[in-house]
Amino acid sequence: MIEKMKTVCIIGEYKDLDRVSRMVVINGSIQMLNALSELNTNSLNLSASRENMNALKELAQLRPYVSKKDFSADEAVIKFFQKLFSLGTDINKAYLSIGDDFEGIMKELRGVYDSFRGISEDIRERTANIGRLQYYLDNLGYLKDTELRIEDINNMHFLRFKLFVLPKDNLNKLKLNIENVPSAVYFISVEEGDAVIAAVTPKSLEEDAERIFASLNCRELELPRKYCGTIKAVIKQMQERIQEEKRQVEELEKSIIDLGKKYSNMAGRAYTLLELEKKAEKVREETALGQSMFFMIGFVPESECGRINKELRQYFGDSILFIADNVENRRNGQVPPTKMKNNLIFKPFELLISMYGMPNYGEKDPTPFFAASYLLLFGAMFGDLGQGFIILLGGLIISYKTTSKDFGGILARLGVSSMIFGVLYGSVFGSEELIEPLVIRPMANINTMLAGALVLGVMFITISYVYGLANHYNSKDIEEGLFGREGLAGFLFFLTLIISILGKVTGRLTVSIGLLLGIMAVLLLVMVFKRPLAGIITGHRLHEESPGNYYIEAGFGMVETVLSVASNIISFVRVGAFALNHAGLYIAFATMAGMMNSKGGGIIVLVIGNIIIIGLEGLIVFIQSLRLEYYELFSRYYSGYGIEYRPASLFNEGDKAAGH
Repeated sequence: MIEKMKTVCIIGEYKDLDRVSRMVVINGSIQMLNALSELNTNSLNLSASRENMNALKELAQLRPYVSKKDFSADEAVIKFFQKLFSLGTDINKAYLSIGDDFEGIMKELRGVYDSFRGISEDIRERTANIGRLQYYLDNLGYLKDTELRIEDINNMHFLRFKLFVLPKDNLNKLKLNIENVPSAVYFISVEEGDAVIAAVTPKSLEEDAERIFASLNCRELELPRKYCGTIKAVIKQMQERIQEEKRQVEELEKSIIDLGKKYSNMAGRAYTLLELEKKAEKVREETALGQSMFFMIGFVPESECGRINKELRQYFGDSILFIADNVENRRNGQVPPTKMKNNLIFKPFELLISMYGMPNYGEKDPTPFFAASYLLLFGAMFGDLGQGFIILLGGLIISYKTTSKDFGGILARLGVSSMIFGVLYGSVFGSEELIEPLVIRPMANINTMLAGALVLGVMFITISYVYGLANHYNSKDIEEGLFGREGLAGFLFFLTLIISILGKVTGRLTVSIGLLLGIMAVLLLVMVFKRPLAGIITGHRLHEESPGNYYIEAGFGMVETVLSVASNIISFVRVGAFALNHAGLYIAFATMAGMMNSKGGGIIVLVIGNIIIIGLEGLIVFIQSLRLEYYELFSRYYSGYGIEYRPASLFNEGDKAAGH
């Protein structure tokens, strides 16, 4: 069903604006409207009583709310603490409050922000230093068996000592051309993919040597310069330095952990309140301001009005005016949003409805009929007890292990439908030999399956016409409701066509076929002249455009009506065709399994076949069922031009929430 909406107006003094806007967000039931535009285009249902006089006076001098709050600095502080303490981005309801808690918490967090940042920077610098020291230590390891002194290597006057690593493939090139290298080269080690060499080069020839080493893809291994002593002594010094740096890092990290116990909860609370403030500011941006009072206007489901009024009285007493009016009393402005409310069985199918579009407010909710017909179509095309169970199992896993609960719910329900039809068809994992059919075996009754698909299509199309007529009645659309191709005239044309076809097929036509054709011709003319006929009833202009253009378009519409009615009915033949195809696919895999030389090989073929059938054919049937719904049925009763109900809330669908 589509929930009935109310237009509500909240009026209060400036001092309460921030707290009221937070309460609106926490309540999560009001879809905001621009109050200034609403008050200029729609009258406010406010009686001229003494308590309302101040509000009525303010209506003459309204202005928009101008946002002045910038949350970027607060966001930077909170993100720092989130990264520091590895916090998530869940919004915790336990932290929500309409008071000014956010400013107090941010003041304290800003106070410790600099000290925390200093500790974090110190850890980062020491960690980088450990990495540099370890790099030098690894390079010195190639010289650890020598008696060289590091200062002698670094401070030679006429020679330059360098370590290089080069690809092992290039080592032979170096050996073959060693006489061309103006350096004394020492081969130190050859590892898995690389070789390490030491080169002593005269400074005057260093440029030539560097060019040759670069051509061999040599990479220099730097050595430390701020140390003295033998290589072994320097290695020991650096190891001690690394240990000291690690000890310092551990102490700093421990201090963060200790402080984190005190401030991590505060940072988490600050994040929740920051999100509340940002949403509350968006609410305030839609507010109109008078001299000393504010006006908030929005759409609220009728079932939520009492809760909002109760919370306003609880927090603000009689200082806040709360007015709820029927949306039908609105003269202009945005149309009411649509909020669908369905039971547990049908609710997941709202996902597929919203993919096409939202129902208009006041339109019949298509979800129950869509869900029931979709389940029947899928089950009829993919009826199998075993494969349906696999789909059911997959849907349950998706529902409970992922965030795609609606999609998982749809799969689970489709699995149940497939299992039911599997029992009706006597099919288990494609085999029709394990159980007896409760109703029919598709491959043994091909004509019956195809005829049954057409009957199912006629039944669904009839129901869709009835849905459409109800929607036209609710919207008071005389032109389309009485004379349109999806209205009463179109419905009667469809019924007359079905009666004619049935009479011809069965040979039991009790009236003249000429009479039926005449009735269909009259109904087509009614559809052509729908606007003039509606104009006569309503008293409006017969044509709002050129009569010639209108009748040319209506003439083509008449041809399209005849073709679409016939094609819509025939489209449902695919229901029977896919039921037969499902059985035929298994026969193909069973034949291949029988050709295998071993029983085990045959079982493997059948398993692979079932996987392909469930994955590939299941997807195709899912899409084909959706196509029948969208193209053959929705066109008669559903527009999908409605506006989705999206209230000002921290917990809209898809948002994360904790602490419920």
